[in-house]
Amino acid sequence: MTATLNTSEVTPAPAGPPRSFLLSLAAVLGVGPFAIDMYLASLPEIGADFAAPSWMVQLTLTGYLIMLGAGQLVAGPVTDAFGRRRPLLLGLTIFIAACLLAAAAPSMAVLVVARMLQGAGAAMAFVVINSAVRDRVSGDAATRAFAVLVTVTSVIPMISPAVGGWVGELFGWRPVFLVLALIGAVSLGIVFRWLPESLPAERRVPLAFAPVLRAYAGHLRSRRMLVPLGALAGTFVYLFCYLGGASYVYQDHYGVGQADFGMIFGVTGLASVGGAVMGHRLAPRMTTGQLGVFGMAIMVAGGVLATCSAVFTDSLFLLALSVGFGLLGLGACEPAFMSLCMSSATRNVGAASALLGATQFLSGALTTALIAFPASFAPWAWAATMLGVAVVSLGFALVALRWTAAVQRV
Repeated sequence: MTATLNTSEVTPAPAGPPRSFLLSLAAVLGVGPFAIDMYLASLPEIGADFAAPSWMVQLTLTGYLIMLGAGQLVAGPVTDAFGRRRPLLLGLTIFIAACLLAAAAPSMAVLVVARMLQGAGAAMAFVVINSAVRDRVSGDAATRAFAVLVTVTSVIPMISPAVGGWVGELFGWRPVFLVLALIGAVSLGIVFRWLPESLPAERRVPLAFAPVLRAYAGHLRSRRMLVPLGALAGTFVYLFCYLGGASYVYQDHYGVGQADFGMIFGVTGLASVGGAVMGHRLAPRMTTGQLGVFGMAIMVAGGVLATCSAVFTDSLFLLALSVGFGLLGLGACEPAFMSLCMSSATRNVGAASALLGATQFLSGALTTALIAFPASFAPWAWAATMLGVAVVSLGFALVALRWTAAVQRV
């Protein structure tokens, strides 16, 4: 189920997919991150509106991430069997309906269910995006394509918290979900009009329970999948340490309001955009494994700086700047690890994409459930947690680099 792929030798860049194809995927990709970031500034208001404790409010994020991860395990084989386009249209329709349900939720329980349905719909979109890129390209061309898509996911955290904070302050938290429904509707229109099917009928795999399990088992037996997958999961744990803990640190410890929180959150996101752009430009000059290690080393450096800032100063500016430096590295290395993982799959690409997404977002769900403890304790505990995650992830990145070099020698 796996095949040797040259990822350690710098070669002339192969042609990538059409620009219109990538732009359409980028438009769809925005749905998931918008649903994560746009409502974060409204979490205190949601809790007050329903008189719910903080752990229950946090379920609106954790439940979304669980379904976004677990849903991809189902969505992957479905897209391998029925193609990419029709399941994507179905997923976006579910997402829009769930946003409307969230906007009208009469209770916290209904809101949590609506958020989980949003995650299920967005899961289909994430699987299709990763699979569609792999349908068209691999190797360095895939790394550059993923870098373009990661740029989109890096820009959105700059925009969505500010937009969500502004809408929330002026109109309340419910219209935030109406805006999300509108974003989903625009994405649905783009897919219907401009995104073609990328998986020909002759390359599809019949949907059956036993082959699906064998597909996942085959990917999990591949060291070329597992090691970069560990590093990729580390980047998402780092990211959700930031996403899940920022409101506790910035709003509770430093007393930042909703609108200011959105602005700080957005400006910090500039760093991950810069990292994605940097990764895109470095991809033709570095091997995929080298790019992953390079970005991960920057994440470690950012964690060290953030921890020192929190321990020795009480400056929000220095802390946010240091966290931003770590996100610069995250933006650079994430496309490399995605490319290494997806390039290890020659069959059941949808299942490979699902495995990536499930690992990323289930680890994110676990992180958001746990990060509240160090983040609410002290800023230094939050920063030190991110540093520890980056160090472990760097270890995975170094092993992935060594193994890709060994594959090339063989």
